[in-house]
Amino acid sequence: MRIRSRRIYTEDGLLDGWMRVEDGKIVQFGKGEIEDALDFGDLRVIPGIFDTHIHGTQGYTMWEDGVGGDVDAQLDGFLKGVASEGVTFVLPTLFSATGDGDSALDVLTRTANRVGKPQNGASVAGIHFEGPYLHRVGEKGIRPKTPVINLDFVRKAIKAGGGHLKMMGLAPELPQAYELIDLLTENGVTAAFTHTDCNSAEAFAAFDRGITVATHTCNVMTGIHHRDVGGLGAALLDDRVYCELICDGMHVSNPMLAIVLRAKPHEKIIMISDCTGYSGAPTGTYSGFLGHSDEVIVNEQGFVLEPGGRLRGSSKSVLYGIGNLVQNVGVEIEDALRMAALVPARKYGFADKKGSLKIGKDADFVVISDTYEALETYVEGRKVFDRALEGSRIFNQQLLQSLLRQK
Repeated sequence: MRIRSRRIYTEDGLLDGWMRVEDGKIVQFGKGEIEDALDFGDLRVIPGIFDTHIHGTQGYTMWEDGVGGDVDAQLDGFLKGVASEGVTFVLPTLFSATGDGDSALDVLTRTANRVGKPQNGASVAGIHFEGPYLHRVGEKGIRPKTPVINLDFVRKAIKAGGGHLKMMGLAPELPQAYELIDLLTENGVTAAFTHTDCNSAEAFAAFDRGITVATHTCNVMTGIHHRDVGGLGAALLDDRVYCELICDGMHVSNPMLAIVLRAKPHEKIIMISDCTGYSGAPTGTYSGFLGHSDEVIVNEQGFVLEPGGRLRGSSKSVLYGIGNLVQNVGVEIEDALRMAALVPARKYGFADKKGSLKIGKDADFVVISDTYEALETYVEGRKVFDRALEGSRIFNQQLLQSLLRQK
């Protein structure tokens, strides 16, 4: 198979030419026209996005929520849904709402069983568990009860993941947090700094202990003050730490995104979506879902809010964030693509086959419009999403019918 476009974003630069794919791998590039190619004209062909932090999308979550079937059915919909947003490689992400019980272990096992197997959507790179040992909530949220770290549960989680639990987030000020960091790192699991009240001294100490990722940087962490730079300042200053970043312009304002991008080396910034199951939902008011006991509102811009206006989870894809960075923050698209694909691939050990369009790597690529919408998505040379054929049918229709309130 040959792919032709006037704008192919290879690891070595922009190419007006073609890319040849054999047995799921990129085997050759060439300049100019070529016969018998799938010609996308002036549409951009970009490397597949690697989203390392996403809880749900298109009406699907990482666990059974009473709508749309069991965990496996949710995973099927989730992987197809993220492919419709340009994601070809993903760390499905559990949240603290799943707790530290058997249900979380079941999700870990079922998700781990997908690793390395072809899917009707994005490939599963492993599992990200954001929690359950978190300590801080977002702005205007109700502070949760301080959790008690259960190391025995974490051992079970590592076993349930079968070597595919890639990351676990925690608040390092909690009792036994250092023991948890040690347990994770000893088992090859990345320890992440998340939902924390740490001051800068506590944050630097946690980084010394082995934490190497700041979860959704700026969000749900102590901010910068001129007498204590807080968790945020520590994450930006410490070169050992990779900073996840939601780039939708809402969770972190565009001027703040510009500050982060100036302060932190871009090879240590990982673009994420942090999406929930409401990503892609039509405008409307919905009853409880994803642990939300009250109404949530999807506004005309697609953001998810409580009736009082508080953000209630993320709903914009990494591809949307790329568009925001390029159009509104002044980031070059090549730079944004690296932060969305190659940087996470390097961090989690997949750069030999993922993260960029390069000879020898998997043929994971996305054809996008100039409005940053995924038109076609390919995983190892297989087309797993085609907007012209599938369009809005991706969204979980059972969820819409049961939860959307007509007003």
